[in-house]
Amino acid sequence: MKPTEFVKVNTQFWGEHLKSVSEHLPVSHSRELPGPLLYPRLMLLTETPDWNILELAGVSREYRSLEVRRQKAAGIDEYFGTTAGAAAVVALPDESVVKDATIASERGKNALSDSYPATQSLLGNEMVGPSDRLLEFQPGNYAVLDRVLLAQSSGLAVRLKWNFFTIAIHRSEPAAKYLDFLQRLVGNSEHLDPVGAFAVPRGEGVEKALKADQFASTYPHGLAKLTTSDFLTQHEGVLLSAFDATRLIVQPSLESSDGTVTPDFILEREDGSHVVGDLALPLRETGQKHRRSLDLAAGATRLAAYQKYFTTVENQAFAKTKYGVEITDPRTVLVVGTQDSAADFPQAAKTASSVEVVDYDTILRLYLAATSAGPAARADSGPTSIATMP
Repeated sequence: MKPTEFVKVNTQFWGEHLKSVSEHLPVSHSRELPGPLLYPRLMLLTETPDWNILELAGVSREYRSLEVRRQKAAGIDEYFGTTAGAAAVVALPDESVVKDATIASERGKNALSDSYPATQSLLGNEMVGPSDRLLEFQPGNYAVLDRVLLAQSSGLAVRLKWNFFTIAIHRSEPAAKYLDFLQRLVGNSEHLDPVGAFAVPRGEGVEKALKADQFASTYPHGLAKLTTSDFLTQHEGVLLSAFDATRLIVQPSLESSDGTVTPDFILEREDGSHVVGDLALPLRETGQKHRRSLDLAAGATRLAAYQKYFTTVENQAFAKTKYGVEITDPRTVLVVGTQDSAADFPQAAKTASSVEVVDYDTILRLYLAATSAGPAARADSGPTSIATMP
């Protein structure tokens, strides 16, 4: 299938499918749904030499026509931020579907348990292995990740990404066969749990979160009009909830004999630990019209400087005196956009050894999980959640 055909088939199919879901279920089956139905905001279409990849991303409280973006990647392993060769945690056979699951390296799973308590209601079926390589796409035709949390590692570094919906299809497949696969995939789904959408449990916290202006993915136009300070101030509640924190310090100026470092934020968690981080999002520089440019490599370099800063007693004392925080060994986090390439993650991990990379839309999903009335029911499909299409 040519990339132009891939774009055409997906644009028409998902537009019609999601529009139909939004017009039918919330109206005719509102009482039967477990809670508000949420939709993707972006259709990201990626071309590699051997595979075409569709990803539905973003989190929207109402259906809107999907924003479509196209890009290229050197290969499917590059797209998922891994290197070929090592044994994978999960090998995906032809026409496989992984749904409501967590795929993690052992290091990634430990990070979820220790650092992101809200993920406990998102784990579903857990597939954990010793490899930093999570996925192996075998020489088949299709592989589907439907609401799958990936916790990848590279050494001590961790990359966390919640996949709303992703399909990888071999480029040898014709458009007609791919369309038939999509129709079977949608037709085999439960009526109240349609492909490409998900419901969150009812509850006052969820309803309040969804109605807040801060609940928006990083895709809606206008994000670049915000400065880092604006963004953090407006999204304070989201960050505090997702990271189980009680205090946000915006752009602290940390002085030392070697100069001054200014992370975008410090979060003080309920257990007394701290998160120091930066935003690699298309935000506007303070006092300037252009957007800041901070990719994964540059972000890792900055995080490494923050790690170094807090290794000295003098610097720790300065932070305590000026901001009232006792920081000795902070977590360092880089918040990226969902569409950002994962290919640079292994190299960035060498720059900042204990860096955590998490995209903003995953943070929104954690925020919803933390504000839900109760934990989501775990999937029950046996020891793994890999199914094959009938």
